[in-house]
Amino acid sequence: MSGFKRLIFSLFIVLVTAFCFSAFARPAKSQKFVSGKIAQIKIEGQKKIEVEAIRTKLVTKVGSLYEESRLREDVQNLFETGFFYDVEISRNQISDGIQLVYRVTEKPTIAEIVFVGNDEIEEKDLKEAAGLKAYEMLNFQRIGEAVEKLQKLYEDKGFFLANVKYELTDIRAGETQRLTFKILENEKVVVRKITILGNKNIASGKIKSILNTKEGDFFSFMGGGNSFRQEAFDVDMRLLNYMYYNEGYLQVKIDRPQVYVSPDKRSLFITIRLEEGLQYDVGKVDFEGDMLFAESELRKAIEIDDSKIFVYEKMQKDLQKLTEKYGDLGYAFTNVIPKIRPNDKDRKVDITYEIDKGNKVYFGRINVVGNTKTRDKVVRRELKILEGELYNETNKRESLENVKRLGYFDEVHFNTSTPEENQELINIDIVVKERNTGTLQLGAGYSSFSGMVIQGQVNQANFLGRGQKLGVILDYSKVRTIFNLNFTEPYFRDTQWSLGFDGYQRRDDLPDYEKVVNGGSVRVGHPLADYLSGYLRYRLDNTQINLKGLPADQDTILYPVNTVNGLTSSMQVTIEYDKRDDRFSPTKGILTSASLEYAGLGGDLRYTLGSTSLRFFNNLFWSVVWRNNLTYRFITSNDPNKDVPFSERFLLGGPYTLRGYDPYAVGQKKRSQVFYDKWIAANPGDVVGAEAYALRPFGGTQQAYLQSELEFSLIDEARIKGVFFYDIGGAEDSLDFSGFRSDIGFGMRWFSPIGPLRFEWGFPIDRRVSERSVVFNFSIGSPF
Repeated sequence: MSGFKRLIFSLFIVLVTAFCFSAFARPAKSQKFVSGKIAQIKIEGQKKIEVEAIRTKLVTKVGSLYEESRLREDVQNLFETGFFYDVEISRNQISDGIQLVYRVTEKPTIAEIVFVGNDEIEEKDLKEAAGLKAYEMLNFQRIGEAVEKLQKLYEDKGFFLANVKYELTDIRAGETQRLTFKILENEKVVVRKITILGNKNIASGKIKSILNTKEGDFFSFMGGGNSFRQEAFDVDMRLLNYMYYNEGYLQVKIDRPQVYVSPDKRSLFITIRLEEGLQYDVGKVDFEGDMLFAESELRKAIEIDDSKIFVYEKMQKDLQKLTEKYGDLGYAFTNVIPKIRPNDKDRKVDITYEIDKGNKVYFGRINVVGNTKTRDKVVRRELKILEGELYNETNKRESLENVKRLGYFDEVHFNTSTPEENQELINIDIVVKERNTGTLQLGAGYSSFSGMVIQGQVNQANFLGRGQKLGVILDYSKVRTIFNLNFTEPYFRDTQWSLGFDGYQRRDDLPDYEKVVNGGSVRVGHPLADYLSGYLRYRLDNTQINLKGLPADQDTILYPVNTVNGLTSSMQVTIEYDKRDDRFSPTKGILTSASLEYAGLGGDLRYTLGSTSLRFFNNLFWSVVWRNNLTYRFITSNDPNKDVPFSERFLLGGPYTLRGYDPYAVGQKKRSQVFYDKWIAANPGDVVGAEAYALRPFGGTQQAYLQSELEFSLIDEARIKGVFFYDIGGAEDSLDFSGFRSDIGFGMRWFSPIGPLRFEWGFPIDRRVSERSVVFNFSIGSPF
């Protein structure tokens, strides 16, 4: 470089440096630099920001020596607050030192936030997504973030081509501004077609079935369904990769999908290209590292099998099981690393599980966090872990499940941490989010059979935060009236024993008589094993049967009232196994019970009643839950000279058994000569009609029924669910499956603040002449 060029370059550097410095701190004109101490600091130009708030950002202080570097730092600090457009510093020599004057120009305030062009999304939702509030100081970074959030909101709603811009206009120049978000929504983009290329061994239909992004048709175009969402599509690409791994294709390659938008910007076409590669079987499976168990025992714990297709999901489960196996010995930080070695020649993959057990640890502090209502001991008594005990992974997992199963909390998490002062301890914070366990249920409905239905319940499943259960139930209709007061203490005097009582009155209006029962019971229970409990109940009540109609119309031979009126004193033993994930709204698990009740401990009625039920729940996919209830009951007389009391016989029908039939409509019938004669008297010669009328619902000594249903979410935000159901059952002295009655139907359930409201329409299969073609049921509470 020539001397002249070097001179020009040096002058350029000097000028640029001087300009950059002046941009941050511009001294007043005709000032001379004077060294010394800072005698005075003045702040000018501020209108909304307090002077003291500005001073706190300055590193230059009165009494300190003058330093240019500190001034530059002051300027930087003030700019970083985001409150100022400009900062200028003047330096003046005064009698006792240097005077510094900081002149600031404040940014305006956003006084209004306006949205223009939003037809599909309400303004309140846009404001919430943007995260900005009126009278914030103008901050371009936060406005930019708000634009991104609004774009994402529109994308999540299916408006993939929405465009959001902003505009600032003065309200009062230099002081307040209006922020306007200008939105061009465009139409929702519907995925018209997804093309899969390169898939030789897995059908395109199977691939598409696992994607959240679906192809649309005419109806989705009209209704906005199957719209494209980038976030969901990104998840789809991971699902596709995972699917191939689970089919043994470890070297699958998926290209970046090609997305084409139609000229009218309403349809979208996606092409996914991939190379499947080789499919691998499982070769040799070995273990190495810290071998605390025999190899044969470790092999029993894993799912991956030799000579079968490699399944990535099974390998992941193996890692979890091996980690848990070592965790049960106190090694909480066990690390299991799978070493995978594909062999292209044999198309097999050898797997070695390398185990590093880490150090043995113990449970430290166990805290309950977030329980604003529920007492600590209600949570702690569900735990299978104790402070100071050797760490056990299975006990920790089952403790989490037990707390969730209480049903008192919407969320339950176990957060673990290791204190710095002792690396051999693991502290656990049980973080819960309280659920509203108290419900006031009031409802009314109408059905053509039951007439006006009025139902009310006051339930508190976590009374006073003690885990106690208190309930009052009222159910009134033309065919049934129930009043029940109940209380349960699940841990009586902090023991494993439960104690409870019931007081009740029940009226059942059957076709030929009315049954009224008044009484009460006392219950005790105790766990027998994990998920298994035993219960003992003593019941004492009084039954009163009133035949309908005039004495001449009453059949006292068919219904011998004098044999069923009186006291019942009974003892019931129940065994129950409960492994549901939630006691109030289960989505998976099982509840099964068996009971035997002996009536004859004094009293007037003597019989034995047995019952068994099986309820199982399975979350099939998404929010679809398969719910099932299978029940069998029988009754026998304990008096050799008397038959089973007719008032205790079984009849089916209604919202809690066979939903396609009226209450008490299904079951064994018995011929009444009195009712036959009554019909003939009113309809002379109509023998066929008389015989049909003479068959009265009498009930059987056995009953069995199955309720099976698919429950699915309709509107998540409103907690409204839909249901399709199938019921089948019978009630006879001798059950014959060929004579069982069945129904199908659908319904809607609203899990409202006052409780679950059920609206169900049932349709009998093989309907008989005397039966209705459709039965509507309204009720409050879970079906089973």
